[in-house]
Amino acid sequence: MLPVIQPGAALSIEPGTYGEQNPKAGEIIAFRRGEGLVCHRFYGTIGISRRRYGIEKGDRNRIAGLFRLEDYIGRLIAVDARAAAELFRIVKKPSVFVLFGGLIREHLDWICRKSPTS
Repeated sequence: MLPVIQPGAALSIEPGTYGEQNPKAGEIIAFRRGEGLVCHRFYGTIGISRRRYGIEKGDRNRIAGLFRLEDYIGRLIAVDARAAAELFRIVKKPSVFVLFGGLIREHLDWICRKSPTS
């Protein structure tokens, strides 16, 4: 989500379901993908074969993707880049850790990975 969210930034997520929060286009949301969590910008919904899906896209991605609405976790409410700097200093291996909603989760490379240009 560069440049809005720097690699390793601490994220605060307001938990909720899609129906409770009804996110607006342009908001950054969190949703489950496989074993991990993803934060991308929300663009709306689409119906495919009697199911509704959310449309999402990372700011640096060229192509949008879909997620199941039941995989929606919540919306981004704060980003703390200072916490990321402290985490980098303590952990020494920031690419495998990220603070997410106050919890340290392992192996969330989609947030922590270095940008392709670094």
